[in-house]
Amino acid sequence: SAPSLFSFGRPPALPSRAMWKLFGCTKKDAASEPAEIVVVNSPKKGREVQDIKETEWFDPRTVGVGREPARATFFAYETAELAKSGAELSRSSRFLALNGTWKFAWSDRAGKVPQGFELPGFKDSAWGDMPVPANWELNGHGYPIYANVNYCFETNPPWVKYSGTDPEYNPTGAYRRAFDAPAQWLERGYEVFLHIGAVCCGCQVWLNGVELGFSTDSKLEAVFKLTPHLQKGRNVIALEVLCWNAGSYLEDQDMWWFAGITRDVYLYARPTQHIQDVEVHAGADGKLRLQAELNTGGAALPAGGALQCELFPRGSEGDAAARVCSFAAPLVSRTADVAVSSVTCEAGDVKLWSAEEPHLYTLIVALPSAAARGGAQPPPQEGGAVAEALRITVGFRTVEMVQSRVLLNGKPLTVRGVNRHEHDPKTGHVVSREAMLQDVKLMKAYNFNAVRCSHYPNDPHWYDLCNEYGLYVIDEANIESHGVGFKWDATLGNKEEWGAAHMARVQRMLERDKNHPCILFWSLGNEAGNGVNHYHDFMWLKHRDPTRLVQYENARLDSGWSTEDIEKIDTNTEMYVPMYPSQAKLQQYADLYESSTKALPLIMVEYSHSMGNSCGGTKEYWDLINKYGVLQGGYIWDWVDQGIATESNGKAYWAYGGDFGPTGTPSDYNFCCNGLVQPDRAPNPALFEAKKCMQPITWEAVDLSQGRLRVVNRYNFRTLEHLDVVWSLTADGVEVKGGCLPALQTKAGEAEDVTVPLPSRPFTALLPASGAGGCREFHLLVSAKWRAAAPVGAVEAGHEEAWEQWALAPDSEVAAVPAQVPGSTQQPSVDEGASVITVSAGDLVATVDVASALLTSLKVSGKELFASALQPSFWRPTTDNDYGAKLQIKQGVWREAGRSTSPAAAPSVVPGEGCVTVSADLTVGSLGSQLGVSYTISSEGVRVAAKYSPLSAEGATPALSGNPAFLLSRAVDKNLDVEVGQEKVQARYKDQGSWQSITVTADGMLPGQPISSGSLVSLAATTAETEAELVVKGFIPTDDTAGSPVMAAGLPAEKPVWKVRRVAGEGEVRAGDEVIFEAADGSGRSLAALADGSVVAVQGSETANSIFEFQINDVPGPQRVGFRGSLAAGFTDVEWFGRGPHESYIDRYVSTRVGHFQGTILDQTHKYIRPQENGNKLETRWMALRGSPSSGAPCAGLLVATASSPEGSAGLGMQCHRYALDDFDGPEDQTQQRVRHAGELVERGETDFCVDAAQSGVGGGSASGALPEHRIVPDKPLQWSFWLRPIAAEEAPREHSGLAFAAMRRALEPSQ
Repeated sequence: SAPSLFSFGRPPALPSRAMWKLFGCTKKDAASEPAEIVVVNSPKKGREVQDIKETEWFDPRTVGVGREPARATFFAYETAELAKSGAELSRSSRFLALNGTWKFAWSDRAGKVPQGFELPGFKDSAWGDMPVPANWELNGHGYPIYANVNYCFETNPPWVKYSGTDPEYNPTGAYRRAFDAPAQWLERGYEVFLHIGAVCCGCQVWLNGVELGFSTDSKLEAVFKLTPHLQKGRNVIALEVLCWNAGSYLEDQDMWWFAGITRDVYLYARPTQHIQDVEVHAGADGKLRLQAELNTGGAALPAGGALQCELFPRGSEGDAAARVCSFAAPLVSRTADVAVSSVTCEAGDVKLWSAEEPHLYTLIVALPSAAARGGAQPPPQEGGAVAEALRITVGFRTVEMVQSRVLLNGKPLTVRGVNRHEHDPKTGHVVSREAMLQDVKLMKAYNFNAVRCSHYPNDPHWYDLCNEYGLYVIDEANIESHGVGFKWDATLGNKEEWGAAHMARVQRMLERDKNHPCILFWSLGNEAGNGVNHYHDFMWLKHRDPTRLVQYENARLDSGWSTEDIEKIDTNTEMYVPMYPSQAKLQQYADLYESSTKALPLIMVEYSHSMGNSCGGTKEYWDLINKYGVLQGGYIWDWVDQGIATESNGKAYWAYGGDFGPTGTPSDYNFCCNGLVQPDRAPNPALFEAKKCMQPITWEAVDLSQGRLRVVNRYNFRTLEHLDVVWSLTADGVEVKGGCLPALQTKAGEAEDVTVPLPSRPFTALLPASGAGGCREFHLLVSAKWRAAAPVGAVEAGHEEAWEQWALAPDSEVAAVPAQVPGSTQQPSVDEGASVITVSAGDLVATVDVASALLTSLKVSGKELFASALQPSFWRPTTDNDYGAKLQIKQGVWREAGRSTSPAAAPSVVPGEGCVTVSADLTVGSLGSQLGVSYTISSEGVRVAAKYSPLSAEGATPALSGNPAFLLSRAVDKNLDVEVGQEKVQARYKDQGSWQSITVTADGMLPGQPISSGSLVSLAATTAETEAELVVKGFIPTDDTAGSPVMAAGLPAEKPVWKVRRVAGEGEVRAGDEVIFEAADGSGRSLAALADGSVVAVQGSETANSIFEFQINDVPGPQRVGFRGSLAAGFTDVEWFGRGPHESYIDRYVSTRVGHFQGTILDQTHKYIRPQENGNKLETRWMALRGSPSSGAPCAGLLVATASSPEGSAGLGMQCHRYALDDFDGPEDQTQQRVRHAGELVERGETDFCVDAAQSGVGGGSASGALPEHRIVPDKPLQWSFWLRPIAAEEAPREHSGLAFAAMRRALEPSQ
């Protein structure tokens, strides 16, 4: 039977009275709006000088002083006409912008600001300027800091002590801005308010020297009333902003630590009597419910007072005939200062809102001027004067949970989502409306329908765009306390003194954003543990807004999350929203709960970690989502690489953690670069994969021979009537026929069969005569494109929404290829020298080095094509996921394997008809693997054939330098271990897990070379691990005395302190050998494990405690198996027939189609923020690297053509670059990479290229390696071959190049 998904074993919640007290209201009035939890201080003149720690800054219970209560986002215009037009705020006489230049003083100390700076008469002429909004660190003050899990200060809540070299570093900024109060505001007695859109991390505010209040929460606005202290003429606003305070402990999101005012600042004026707040609910049943609160200013409410409301379709607000309905909302006095209104209107047959069809309406809510006087109240459109008018966006939709499914408007929802941080490469956390619109349009163009505001409320304009363009939103509270941990006794979510801060952030988020139809889900925060505070937040949200669902990833009884196991879910979430579940975990969940009507639906809150070359396995996720209803989608992590635009030494690049600040600045390096798009929003290749896997239209082959297909409409709501479907037939990658299918009428969730009118066989008859002979491959492509531009311009006409491609059977009769036996008219000559073997065949001369058996030279007409030898390759430049999976350590033995091959015997030379074959068997480093290689040389070129034979299972596995091992103490029968987060070396368990993995590195040896008795070695283990970095430390005695404890506290790169000695005597160390580790300092001490599990350095080495069994897991397979080479300068362009146009890998290829592609060689390098493996072209049949005499190329081109490929592959993996392959790679410690930024790569004249039989997938979990089925199997042999065929100038095709190169490749086949 299925295990229970829920558990109620959590500690009890607070008593009811305490709970409601925490909410800010009594149990009696629990249904009313809770008051904001603040410490109320009366405004005071001047600034009191006091210790910064004695103020509100470091009191977690003080979340705001003097702020206005949070309310819905709206602007109150002075006329209904302005409200209906949606005019820019600047057109209103009740608005005054304060964005722009402010006077600014910065200090690196908390609270260190000029005395009296808040007073109107303070002289600030010597101060500098600061734009508002802006981040200090990007405007010459302080430096950017990026840290992920750990705070950039010591974890000791609520206090802040910087983790860098200056513990007292905690910048403070003082702002001043003078303005003239509009005369009519004062004359008419308006209430005037200061709106600060967002300020990080907290601020105190003064007007004319009077303190107005204090605010925390850097992602929600702070509004202060200025009226009592506003004066005619000149006024001065002053702000003190502290970088880090107690509130910073709740803002440990995975992003840059920036400070400053980051959103708009402005003043606005309201009549004394004004609409305090408006709440609108519009359901799929067409009912519109409005609740409003009026601030009466203490005046009595006249009889018959009411708000006047009109509902229009969006875009028709000025057309009275288009009005959907109008109604009055009667006002009822609640107290002397407050009146309320509540009314429900039947809007009738409205169009519903969804991401697919985001139909919107505009509600105009007007407070007639007559409401203050009584008497007649004509509707605003009929000429009645208004005191103010609001414009509210309305979308009719209903979200609910029914029988284990999230339903929108009564239909199960599929979430195609992405996480998004607010980030701009030049302005940091200040994001313009234009940049937001760019993000929205890109998301829509790439098939996203949902976005998680990770991990804080966004700029209100973002929600306006999501309403308008159609994106479902998770609105997330600005709560993340990752750095304190998730355990029950540690998390701030379970500490009473932090309850007010948690609750205020949740309450204020909801009150601000409650009217946005795009918001379907509230989130309690991210990675903040779970506890009583979160239970209270959840209950308040459900009580306050039952129309939306609430989620929280940390709502589980387990302190950590698992990629493989289903966690025990706590009660404060309505959906199961795991992070980074494996595909196997999704399958397990579906097997257990697909038929359940009680289980929680699963929506991945984060998956497919898009860091660098990543997102492998996305197809496998979506195969499952499309199959099972209980799996309702997920949100990819994440949208944008958080790089900072930087220039150094004339090179522009995207900077990341560690690039700023003095030595010792906290950093998690490039872990902020996890984006589907780069900082400037240029797509990373994974974005194309996401689009393809999530496409809302899929096809299935019914009978390809007859062109019969089945189209499946995976939209939730709309038909396919808006799409044109075109088809294309290609021969060897070149289109030969195409057309458009009849318009589709397929309804949402249904399927329809269509027939493509394929031409009659043979398809080769459609080819030009020059390319028809022997055409081998035909493909059918169908593509669904928008017939017209989407509403509001989300996508343009002709935009491709979805596509699919199939290989078709070849023609039954293939035209004969003219036999061209290479060199049949001329037998090559051979010169077998002592050091090289030279084969000359016509104009071609090839040279094989005897000592290495490598092809070192290829000349045509006396000109050299090679810049370096063709070399075996078993290593790829390390990807971010490789680092995350520790593959630079686990597979480190392969790093130099390709460079250290050696022939078992001298190469053999065998003449053939018109050709000569040079062969050798290579030993791959010291790994025991073999690579048989042969070069068949003719006047046409060189055919390279290889057979890879992995390490034989015979005999014990050798101990290799740099390879992980397990050291089993013979005395206590336990493995040595170092628990992550500790430094103490112990012998406690017989497990062979990550704690017990010890890396043994021999002095002076390359990774992969054998360790022998007498080798000097270092022993090292991982002592700390974050999502961005492994901290590896070496084993060292604490002192030079006998019996001193051994700690993992040394640097792995230090001179080794141990000498390994085989108990059995001299020779190589192998698995199962008993060894002793003697101190290399000659002290006579040795490593020993004692009976209590402690590990020490004892005197002597002849005791059982000093004997360890050297245990080795199987040597992992390589990351790639193939060849790499470098061509002479002058090659500039490339064409290929295979997958394209962007890069592809075994676990990320479905977004590439098979075809003929061309471009510059420079453009084949994808510049990930940190250089790494890139540019692979899976299943490449041929690749033509082209040059010209003007470019200095030695010939017109070089054709690299697959001759044979491993079973199941249509071609070989190929890539080409005008950058050095080694410049893409990083060492074992990624922070020490020589070329840290793609912008620092140096373009070369030479072209580096790779031809691979196999390469492991790129992976796509939480910075993890590829799925097992996408890795190179360690014991699987591989066999492949390819041609290197120079292209003479007279052979270079000038038209139909794709067919010409395909024919050139086929002409080589008879000689195979």
